[in-house]
Amino acid sequence: MVWFVAALAAGCGLSLYGDVPEADGFVREGTVRIVEPPNGATVDPAFALTFEAGGDVVAVALTVDGRLEDQVDVSASRIEVTAKVGKHIVVLHGLGADGSILGEHAIAVHVLESGPWVAIGSPPDGSEVVNPVSFTLSASPDVQSIELFADGWSLGTVGSSKGTIGYTFAGLGYPREIVAEASVNGAVVATDAIEITVTSGTTPTNADLDALVQALIAEYPTDGTNDYWWPSGTTWAGTTRDVWYQGALVAAGDPYGRCYCVGLTWEVYMRAFQAADLATGGDGTLNGLTVADLEDFQTDWYVRKLLGAGASDALDTYGIGWRVASFADVKPGDFVQLWRNDGTGHSVIFQDWERDGAGAIVGLDYWSTQSSTNGIAFNDEYFGSGSNDVDPNLVFVGRAAAPSEWIPWQ
Repeated sequence: MVWFVAALAAGCGLSLYGDVPEADGFVREGTVRIVEPPNGATVDPAFALTFEAGGDVVAVALTVDGRLEDQVDVSASRIEVTAKVGKHIVVLHGLGADGSILGEHAIAVHVLESGPWVAIGSPPDGSEVVNPVSFTLSASPDVQSIELFADGWSLGTVGSSKGTIGYTFAGLGYPREIVAEASVNGAVVATDAIEITVTSGTTPTNADLDALVQALIAEYPTDGTNDYWWPSGTTWAGTTRDVWYQGALVAAGDPYGRCYCVGLTWEVYMRAFQAADLATGGDGTLNGLTVADLEDFQTDWYVRKLLGAGASDALDTYGIGWRVASFADVKPGDFVQLWRNDGTGHSVIFQDWERDGAGAIVGLDYWSTQSSTNGIAFNDEYFGSGSNDVDPNLVFVGRAAAPSEWIPWQ
């Protein structure tokens, strides 16, 4: 399938939409993983990067902001990196014997000179976010407190060298300067700044497919029958069953019913669309998509780039759904692409929010497939500043529209 080859070449490895590798090995043999530094780390201008790789990876290449830094044999397990002061995107590319990219893992690092420092880890600089915004902060160990400002207005203080501050903005749609000030004994010793734009997003209608999606996922057993599987070097779409469209086999199901996350959520969407089309006497097409168009739709769903929105992008692009901007509007059956602080992502179907004793949202319950549950099952994850925690600013929710609500996309 052309769509998967293109996505893999663009970097759709484990770091884009798979599980975190298990401690006793890799989920698939084409996986590469940056062990140190963690995503969002502050580092010196000269720092060491250590990595692990699956059995099919023979060499790795490292790029910093798209520039090739080094390429080494996989046995090295370590690369020395030099970068200028500032924020950088570091990507480790795992290469096969033929030089093709088997997988990638990307992290962001903040290069600082020696001495006291402070860093805003999330949201990313220059990003568009929706309320409520969660700011992840860290500083050198000697820092006693961090105060956060938006356009000169204090948003709150963290009384240590690490923490998060949440804030709901009233003014929307324009760039805001966010500044973090680190203090020792009441004196500011370091600052960091980013620019973000807080938007209102879109409000979906109630003419959606969520109820149908929920009914379909109830048909899948959660006892390990449909195991998690992501084989090395595959062009397989990750679905449990054959998916047909306009008389063409667009995804061949695994004979043992195995799957991986984006393949499973896309399979459920395709089943929901086809059931709704049949019930409403539709023409059998997904808003007029040809088979070739469907490959592009599938590529969007499977995530084209690191930290991409996945399903919500695909639904919005082709006029068949919306991005659900506010957490208050999310409901069971919505499709979610989430990203963790370590750069790994997951495609899931939302079930409920996890809340603390005060009722604040601290994580989510979902349905998907993952190695930690031996395949299809309900699972939960939590927001936080740890490397394996979910970044709440990178939780992208899409709602599938009923055919009566589709809008032209061409």
